[in-house]
Amino acid sequence: MNWEAIGATGEVVGAIGVIASLLYLALQIRGDAKAKRASAVHDQTDAYRDFLKTMATDGELAAIYMRGINDFGSVDGADLVRFGSALGFLFRIFDEAYYHWSEGDLETHVWHGFEAPIADMLAYPGVRAWWSTRSHWYSINFQAFVSDKESEIGAPSLYGESAT
Repeated sequence: MNWEAIGATGEVVGAIGVIASLLYLALQIRGDAKAKRASAVHDQTDAYRDFLKTMATDGELAAIYMRGINDFGSVDGADLVRFGSALGFLFRIFDEAYYHWSEGDLETHVWHGFEAPIADMLAYPGVRAWWSTRSHWYSINFQAFVSDKESEIGAPSLYGESAT
């Protein structure tokens, strides 16, 4: 028997094993990345859905919210805390969604489900007034995104207002 041939065969088998291991690892990493993206979508949509559910089921908060988005100066005391907390929670969701989108963890069509409401919210003077007092709480990149969106806004129409 030729020991060189056996050694060469062993090296080839070892190389094939290494390549197979690397391919398996690549598939695992790809699966993990896909799971990470799915988790990001799930977490962000759950948080947004919870916000909407709270607005739909808490009539007092919904009334404060409607008053505040139209006139930030009209809310004070405990109502100001509730309004500010509601918008703070909502914009934290938007900031995190923006981060996940910019990192490639949210598909563009999913991001649109966050981007459109941001633009709609910014049409309200009370939201813009609140944002001017709290924008520093959010990431620099999200602040820049909101600033760009503010320059594109039209008249409020999210809750059936007419543009007349």
